[in-house]
Amino acid sequence: MCRRAVDLSQGGLLEIKIEGFGCDFLLAYIADSGLSYELDKLPLLEELEISHSWFKLNLKGIGRSCPRVKTLKLNFCTGYRRSPVKWDIDAVKIANSMPQLRRLQLFGNQLTEYGLNIILDSCPHLEHLDLRKCFNVELVGDLEKRCLERIKDLRRPHDSTTDDYPF
Repeated sequence: MCRRAVDLSQGGLLEIKIEGFGCDFLLAYIADSGLSYELDKLPLLEELEISHSWFKLNLKGIGRSCPRVKTLKLNFCTGYRRSPVKWDIDAVKIANSMPQLRRLQLFGNQLTEYGLNIILDSCPHLEHLDLRKCFNVELVGDLEKRCLERIKDLRRPHDSTTDDYPF
């Protein structure tokens, strides 16, 4: 059924949510080469949400192929408090390829304050930022002040996940 909906969109797909049944084969069908590698068929895409991804995303490619993306939600259920692994590569790729973002949700990402600063520097239109379960980010001092001055809707790493998140 999902493949039929993609076919009927004839390249005009604006939003797709694949929750609970998505797999790499379905994503490969949607973009012929897999979402993580090529999204040239979805240039009008404005919102992308990926939850519980088990494959490596080409965030830079998504940004190049989908220049209209204004909402990006990357949701990973990590289950740990603070990771010894600090990973800012996703933040750098988002910052370098998606300057038009208005809404960014990085649920359970391993970015640090460094990565968050890069995103804030490169995404001037960002108004909604969800960092729940991003336990490597400490919103204190100048970084906290910067976020509070700029972001209209800020969700902090330790904010509740039961209010509006289905997990």
